[in-house]
Amino acid sequence: MKHVLSTSICALSLAVSFGIQAETFQLTGQDLTVDQLWEAAAKGNDVTLSRAAWKRVEDSYQTTIDAAKKGIEIYGLTTNFGDLKDQEVVKGDIEAEPNRTKSIEFNKRQLRIQAAAMEPYFEDRIVKMGMIIRLNQMAAGLTGMTTETAKYYQTFINNDVIPMVPGRGSPGVNDLNWATHIGLAMIGEWDVHYKGKKVPATKAMADLGIKPLEPFGLDGISILSNSNISMAITVEAIQQSQHLLDISPYIVATSLECLNGNVSPFLWHSIEGKGMPQGHVAAEPILKALEGSFLWQPNEERYLQDPLTFRSSHWTLAAAHEELDQLRDLVEKQLNHTSDNPMVTIEGRTDMWYSDTPVVKSLMVDPKKGSYVNSNSAFDNTQIAIQVESLATAMAHVIHNSGWRSLQVGMDHRTHLPKYLVAKSNKGGDGFANIIQAISGYYAEAAGLTNNVTLYGLPTSNIIEETYNNVNVTAERLKQMNDIAYEVFSYEILHMTQGAQMRRDEQGYKLGKGTSALLKEYRKVVPFVDKDRPFTKDVNNGVKFLKQLDVTTLL
Repeated sequence: MKHVLSTSICALSLAVSFGIQAETFQLTGQDLTVDQLWEAAAKGNDVTLSRAAWKRVEDSYQTTIDAAKKGIEIYGLTTNFGDLKDQEVVKGDIEAEPNRTKSIEFNKRQLRIQAAAMEPYFEDRIVKMGMIIRLNQMAAGLTGMTTETAKYYQTFINNDVIPMVPGRGSPGVNDLNWATHIGLAMIGEWDVHYKGKKVPATKAMADLGIKPLEPFGLDGISILSNSNISMAITVEAIQQSQHLLDISPYIVATSLECLNGNVSPFLWHSIEGKGMPQGHVAAEPILKALEGSFLWQPNEERYLQDPLTFRSSHWTLAAAHEELDQLRDLVEKQLNHTSDNPMVTIEGRTDMWYSDTPVVKSLMVDPKKGSYVNSNSAFDNTQIAIQVESLATAMAHVIHNSGWRSLQVGMDHRTHLPKYLVAKSNKGGDGFANIIQAISGYYAEAAGLTNNVTLYGLPTSNIIEETYNNVNVTAERLKQMNDIAYEVFSYEILHMTQGAQMRRDEQGYKLGKGTSALLKEYRKVVPFVDKDRPFTKDVNNGVKFLKQLDVTTLL
């Protein structure tokens, strides 16, 4: 299958005829989405560039060559990095010798000396996403990298040659200590995962009939100085968060049946009266899961209103949906722009009030094209980092509600079911009398993960780089938060399916279509508690069940 990122999906690939469901995604540098990136990075999938994208790669590179010929100083090309930025590397015609050789040697040296990260290594999908992001940003015409290097990225991606990138050691501003390992692999000085094995990159490249890369011009700094691995981590966290929000309505609906709760807070007019964003998005799936449920009929034992973790569960989910949408929007902007320094612009504006000032004119490469090369701070991801933390806080509220719902349904005065949801067959049993204690620990972990980490760091490069955002840390913490959510949800679904099944089997009440489907699937891995037993296997199997749950099977 071929995904053209600005049009529809169409059939492609000989691999399909051999039964391999490989997909090809076309990168334009303009419309890569989070979901497309996630799918493109799956093993076996590959990418192409549109013709216009290849033209932008070429134009961006040529802009740097022309700029150097004009005598424009270019950070990381004609000068060294960081505190050594005043050291000249090359000048003038950098494609001519000895400049070309000097540039290649400089780039290789920089790739080597930036490598100082700690294991464990990232999963292959994270690294592959990072390479796809980099190639897409080349396709946007913003990196100044060579066409040859773009082809190396494409070759590595399409053949699942995955550089082994250590997972700790990002400086909190960009990912240079991580991404440099991708460059080291391309120049044949690092290991990769290839065909299921760890091998020297030289072996994988020999198998593919290519020689090690000779990084030239801006290749070196553009390979290593970007935030693409951090964005890949963030994309994975987004996918986890989306899945949790997708399954949440079914868990909330089942909790309402366990409680014998009210549907009134979720009705259209109740949502419309409050008017906050994402209210209907959160509430409607809960109601749909309850279609046909006994909750739509009056019940003498039902209280006028329920505890807030039931009654306002949809507003907590709405908050998470809103934060997630905002994060997705920011990340997709980043995927189709760049986090490079320097910035290469091939089609900039020349009609601003300051366009004719001496400083701006000194940065302009071609006035007719509006091309520029200049220093900047595009790797600053403060907006994304803060938004990741906002989503993590919203997910902590989701966890809070889930834990409290499990606590509430253990109380017989809340549900009018036996205390701790002890089944009729479990005479003299204690049911869920004590397992709620475990949730307390997860709850504390989640609360700790809401603390801000975007402000911390150590200044580098002789204190010229003295601000931070730690977007990689925020993304990892969001992933941890999501893992906790699955764990707390596992305890909740254990409680709620127990109570809902007791309603159905012991009291004769009818469950909703969606909640019945959830109960049926869950019972394949976790049986009804008809007598006391250890619950460790149940809660662990519950996590696995939830992580693999496809809500489309419940519709």
